[in-house]
Amino acid sequence: MFADSLLIPEIELENRIGKFQSLLKNNDLDGALIVQSADVVYFCGTYQNIHLYIPVEGTPIIMVRKNFDRITSDSKLKANIVPLRKMGDILTIIKQHDLPSPERLGLEMDVLPVSNFQRYQGIFKTSEFIDCSLLIRQLRAVKTHFEILRIKETSMMMDNIFNSLPSILRTGISEFDLVGEIENVARREGHQGWIRIRGFNAEFYFGQLLSGTNSAVTSFFDGPINGVGMYPEFPFGSGSKIVERDEPILFDYVGAKSGYMADMTRTYVIGKITNNKYLKSYEAAFEIQQSIIQKAKPGILSREIYELSLDIAKKYGLQDNFMGAPPVSFVGHGIGLELNELPVLAKGVGAPLEKGMVFAVEPKFTFPHEAGIGLENTFVMNETGVEKLSNYPDHEIIKI
Repeated sequence: MFADSLLIPEIELENRIGKFQSLLKNNDLDGALIVQSADVVYFCGTYQNIHLYIPVEGTPIIMVRKNFDRITSDSKLKANIVPLRKMGDILTIIKQHDLPSPERLGLEMDVLPVSNFQRYQGIFKTSEFIDCSLLIRQLRAVKTHFEILRIKETSMMMDNIFNSLPSILRTGISEFDLVGEIENVARREGHQGWIRIRGFNAEFYFGQLLSGTNSAVTSFFDGPINGVGMYPEFPFGSGSKIVERDEPILFDYVGAKSGYMADMTRTYVIGKITNNKYLKSYEAAFEIQQSIIQKAKPGILSREIYELSLDIAKKYGLQDNFMGAPPVSFVGHGIGLELNELPVLAKGVGAPLEKGMVFAVEPKFTFPHEAGIGLENTFVMNETGVEKLSNYPDHEIIKI
């Protein structure tokens, strides 16, 4: 169905399965049943409506509800692929492949619907169910070389999209209309459109352009700045506000290509910013980013990144404006196949950063009823420190 160059290689998928089987063994699990879309993509290299059974030892089984032909053509995973006519056949299929009924079965309980869980209870009557979602998320947090290359390709696409903005942004047009023009550019650059977010009610449009007072609006989404949106039924993102001169324009965009994401934000102005606190807040945001680049090394704790950022905000007297109003207690998040992966650079999180982790850092400041200011870039943790994946300018508010 796709060119071979687009498919995730067999050895890459085998290594992912092997690492997960080691985690299953270390946690006394006999197997795991995988159904969540991003996890299926991670282990199979593509997504279809399947149940993927990964035993602690042996060959995985892909049980296909729909589409059998697509999973066989698009996945290079070495697995037993069989049709699944009804969920009640899952355990029978496992036994038909000379695998025992799992005594301790891992499930993705952070996202699994209760109705599915109850059906599994009826199928695996003697099994103990264990939440294996954290094991999967921790495994996926440390990216392989292949994944990092994919994310770097997405970052290059994002640079191209942002490079188009000076020729698109103008006054006298609504935020919503401008976002439509930018989406046209993004699609031509290869943006896949879909953004995966882990969690219940996880809905997200991949780009928001927010101007003036709209750039200070928060809503339901767990982020520092959300925007008004077009309708009360989905109060998030760009709205009908007309873009004006001499006001901050915040452009927050999630790039997604070949499944993998990168996150970027820049602040623009058509004309000139004269409000000193806006200029000072961007200076603080840039200093936060540069301090993280200087100090973040493998082993640094997630909370130390947040504390460093908050200390700089306090130095500028902007702690009450840092990361939203009301504020969120993080300054960055992991990113990959999903927008909200581990690590979370947040207050109180003691997990250390490791080589291979990819995360977005987004220092932002909100002045209620006035404006939002900030920047965001995606980084990869290397052996000696972090590497910024975007080459697009970020040292100051961009004038058009």
